[in-house]
Amino acid sequence: MKKLKGAALPFFINKKLKNTEMKLYFITIILVIFISSCNSNESDSTKNAAPSEEVKRENKIGDDPHEGVNMHMDTMLRHVDHLAEVTDIEYGVDRVPASLYDGNKIIEAVKWKDSLGVNLLFITLSEERSQFGENRIRELFAYQYILEEPRPRFLWKIYDFVKDCPFDITLAYMDKSLTVTDLNDNGIAETTFLYKLSCRSDVSPDDMKLIMHEGFKKFAIRGSMILKINDEEPTKGEMNLDVSFEDAQRVLRNYAIGQWDKFNKEFVGEKYDK
Repeated sequence: MKKLKGAALPFFINKKLKNTEMKLYFITIILVIFISSCNSNESDSTKNAAPSEEVKRENKIGDDPHEGVNMHMDTMLRHVDHLAEVTDIEYGVDRVPASLYDGNKIIEAVKWKDSLGVNLLFITLSEERSQFGENRIRELFAYQYILEEPRPRFLWKIYDFVKDCPFDITLAYMDKSLTVTDLNDNGIAETTFLYKLSCRSDVSPDDMKLIMHEGFKKFAIRGSMILKINDEEPTKGEMNLDVSFEDAQRVLRNYAIGQWDKFNKEFVGEKYDK
């Protein structure tokens, strides 16, 4: 039997190795295609997310229906006095000037002073209206402006809605949930408010959302309320902190969770109608 020259391998082994290499090559290509496909699907699903998600419905900074002048937060903060306090907090829908009125019912408004200047936040709610057939829509808006001359500076806008609903629409601001605080003592106020929303044909929990801002920075909690019907066991409810809270100061996160727990309960039935 002849010896193999050098490190040469028998033909059938060499062929198997080549086949194995080819298999590994094709498997690698398939894995690359699969991973790329997953990434593009995730991106597409983000772009084409259902409009029922408030985070996708929200207008971007600068998309101002009143054409208010905008300034990037970093630029703005170079001109503010961080030692200033949050003062002169005044609630009332009469704080909203006619020039900023969006045509919907003003539900709540608050005005205050901080490092950014004189601020105004107001929440409006549209009337329920028909879309097509039995489907209806109702919309909620929230705006923050800095009141200055020659015209107010637009800061941010929230837009949310319940639409394509053939049943009972719920879209309501949680009364007295709008607060102005300076929890981290940096002279820039945090604003927080909650609202509930649903389209339902039975007695079931409403969804609920908490929206917090500190200047341009937005934080959110989304979930569902705890529903207690007469003597029945209450529903568990749900609370999901947005990823924005991962980088938030603990004092902001704790306050937001406390506000959520304060407003996330609803009691219905004859027992509570008395």
